[in-house]
Amino acid sequence: MSEPRKDAIPESDVPTPGGGDSVQALHGPLMHAMNDPAMSFTGEEDDDGPGTGTPGHADSVQAMHDVFMREHAEPRDGFEPVPFWVAVVCGGLLMWGGFYIGTNSRDFRRDVYDRSDLSVPEARPADIKEPDPQTVTDLMKIGAQVYGSRCVSCHGPEGKGGQGVPPLAGSEWVAGAEAGVARQTRIVLYGVQGEITVNGLKFNANMPAWGTLRDYELASVLTYIRNSWSNSMDADDGKPGVPTAAVTAARSKEGLKRSPLTEAELKAIPIDQSDAAPPAKK
Repeated sequence: MSEPRKDAIPESDVPTPGGGDSVQALHGPLMHAMNDPAMSFTGEEDDDGPGTGTPGHADSVQAMHDVFMREHAEPRDGFEPVPFWVAVVCGGLLMWGGFYIGTNSRDFRRDVYDRSDLSVPEARPADIKEPDPQTVTDLMKIGAQVYGSRCVSCHGPEGKGGQGVPPLAGSEWVAGAEAGVARQTRIVLYGVQGEITVNGLKFNANMPAWGTLRDYELASVLTYIRNSWSNSMDADDGKPGVPTAAVTAARSKEGLKRSPLTEAELKAIPIDQSDAAPPAKK
């Protein structure tokens, strides 16, 4: 065995555990300061004095940390599911919007939404002479062009209508019990709105007004409709049933701002009503 070093520390100078020079004894003042009531929230203490409470006491460091341990993390937006009632409301609004657009769009036709008929047409220059067709043949030639540019998109090339649009071929309003010239001129001048019965079927009519057209154009298209397909109303070529004068007289009598007519208003007009003044007797 080796001999003890001569410069070793005497055993009497080495601090013993639990003695006054131990590590625990060195930390005593610090722990006493940390457990001081001035460092706590409650200021409670044991019978032995401040800072002498047992671990977990209100004056201890652990009790001070308990205040922060009770706090929860701040809430954050994530991918929480949408409440069921919100989905039901949104679905109901989408269904209602689709139904409303589907029933009121009128196929998004320009002639329905373009209300240029409400504006007063500009006066034409006096030096431009308008056509003045006098026979059924001449009226039908012009009427075919007007029908192809204004009416065919709704009533079809054969006058059969479709998609809620009433037919013209075989209609009692064109060549039948309800076919009055005064009624027909007002239909093209001011349009038709609301439910109307044609050939025994009910239609929700929304025909636009064509009052921006010239009187001879309206007389021509009416003559074309009255004598096309299965319709035959004007047998005498020299005596058209709807002359230009009839449209001019109806426009003058009703004015420019008349609203669209309903079926009841049309039937209130006598079948044999004549707006044009009778020719002067010679």
